Amino acid sequence: MKKKYLLIIIILTIILTSGINLVAQEMCVYIDKSGAFKQVNSREKVPAAFRKSAKCFKQSQKNHLAKPDEIELKGNVREIDMSSSIGRMELKWPRKVETLFGRTPQRALADAARSVSRAIKSAGFPSKLRTMNLDWKVIFLDAELPSKQIPSYLVSNCHPAWMTPPANIYVVAQRVVAGCSGQNVKKGRVNDAQLAEVLLHEIGHAVENQLIGGSMGGDKKRSEGFATWFESFSSDFSTVIKDGSVKKEHFDLARTSFRHSPTSFYFQGSAYDYARASMYFHSVYSKRKVYGIVDLYDLLKEKRLPIREAVKETMKWTDKRLNEQIGKLLGS
Repeated sequence: MKKKYLLIIIILTIILTSGINLVAQEMCVYIDKSGAFKQVNSREKVPAAFRKSAKCFKQSQKNHLAKPDEIELKGNVREIDMSSSIGRMELKWPRKVETLFGRTPQRALADAARSVSRAIKSAGFPSKLRTMNLDWKVIFLDAELPSKQIPSYLVSNCHPAWMTPPANIYVVAQRVVAGCSGQNVKKGRVNDAQLAEVLLHEIGHAVENQLIGGSMGGDKKRSEGFATWFESFSSDFSTVIKDGSVKKEHFDLARTSFRHSPTSFYFQGSAYDYARASMYFHSVYSKRKVYGIVDLYDLLKEKRLPIREAVKETMKWTDKRLNEQIGKLLGS
């Protein structure tokens, strides 16, 4: 979340979260004039105006992402099967990553699950979500990722975690605490809050998957915007994150983006983009709390609109009114 990721990494994350077959012969993705990500099966199918900036790649069976419980870890490995307030959790990790955090991965995940459980029991969430009970498969990975079971584009990038539906979560421990470089790792409790944020964000993707009915689609502004909003919302229920700190961090980033481009923006995967996309959800929540978020997703399930258009229709706002509301929240 805190690093500026290359466009190709963001695009490939779309493929993971969309459940698309990773063994397709070729895949091309591009950003259209509205800022939405589009995908086609060959470069020839990319509209001429976007062909130069499109990213294309060929897939093979080597790009298959193994499930968390199938991935082979080196060294002393711990495996835990535990219950939580949001479902059964199968967790495994190499013991060497324990030194990076004050809490063990087991305790960190348990904390995150409790925070999420408290968050989704807030007034307004549907009963199905309030009693969410999924089979979670979670793995904490060492920096040396098993290349035969994890695609090369995930091995080579610096994303700290990713999620695939319905409830598979992968976390690269060193990237949580040291970003891309993996250098100058400071060990201990100082990293627990950052780890909690990462886990809440990834669990947020699973929460959205439940809200939208299992079809996550490729709208990064929506999927990452919701997960970032949910990270902020649920963090106030956490025992390791200071109340309001995540929201302040996100608002500071979004404020910079809004000042640079107050009417619209292209999602390219920077920290500013994640924070800016979350403002669609903060704007709805500021007026109608969780009830508004749920109404927004009811509309999305019905019409599959881009998130900006869905917010406008849900709230009966014009473009100008939406921009004014975001600007007001950000104090811009």
